[in-house]
Amino acid sequence: MNTSNQNGYDGRKKPTILVVDDEPTIREAIRLILEKNFNIISASNGFEALEMYEKYKPDIVLMDIMMPIMNGIEATREILKKHPDAVILAISAYSDKKGEEIIKAGARDILPKPFRRRDLVDFLMKFINTASTTP
Repeated sequence: MNTSNQNGYDGRKKPTILVVDDEPTIREAIRLILEKNFNIISASNGFEALEMYEKYKPDIVLMDIMMPIMNGIEATREILKKHPDAVILAISAYSDKKGEEIIKAGARDILPKPFRRRDLVDFLMKFINTASTTP
């Protein structure tokens, strides 16, 4: 977890984003895009996501759908069972049928891969105020 600068662009505490994706290059790319304004933690599968969520209580979870060990749909259901106010956003190349499944599981929205830097930032900003005000 990046702890060098806890303050974001507006001087307030940086929101924490849990990035869950089985592809290390995707996790790293997202970290590089977001680390200036967000604290980034990551997990490589749904099971790790459950552990990281319990440990850090991130403001937002960016959840891939297709992953080994536990997929994003199952992880979304499990996180929301214990934390119904969790803000989980899906990121996936499978945004059709699997996208529908993760939305039914409780994800608030889905950003199809591949996405551009600006798309990712705009996508997150739609939810950052919601996440910051949840208890």
